[in-house]
Amino acid sequence: MFISASAAHAVSASPQKTLQKHDLFHTFSGDLSAELAITKQQNKTGLLLFFSTQHCPFCQRMRKNVFNQASVQLYFRSHFQLIEIDIESDKTLNTQQQKTISYKAYAKTQRIRLTPTIIFLDTNGEKLYQHTGIVANPTEFLWLGEYIEKSHSSQLSFAHFKANKRKEAHR
Repeated sequence: MFISASAAHAVSASPQKTLQKHDLFHTFSGDLSAELAITKQQNKTGLLLFFSTQHCPFCQRMRKNVFNQASVQLYFRSHFQLIEIDIESDKTLNTQQQKTISYKAYAKTQRIRLTPTIIFLDTNGEKLYQHTGIVANPTEFLWLGEYIEKSHSSQLSFAHFKANKRKEAHR
């Protein structure tokens, strides 16, 4: 198995540099098809949708402790187009079917009941993986990105993937 030096560094390095604010998410055009086109154009793995609410303590914790890590921002912005969607918002977006609906309605179509929930879509808009709940550790969030980027989700659960990564780290 070949892993480039830069990818291995981004995933295995302990997050060290904390930035004052998180600058993880891209400015959302409001059109999911346009965002998917950007992922293809920029040769990214796909789209990461972060479903949250303003009052979600776990979302706030991820913003404060995970999203502000330089290594997290570097890795995720280079591999994914990242969009945050407030599941209580009446702001609108255009779906892949070019239907205009609220963020709230879109979250319901995706069966989002808890926040945070992260959905990864491939460049064609097909769901690769859905993670519900907090990822409080920046290293584990990087592992989640690697889990999707390297297509491990078709082979084993994220829990098993994390267990394997922990074993590798202790060698």
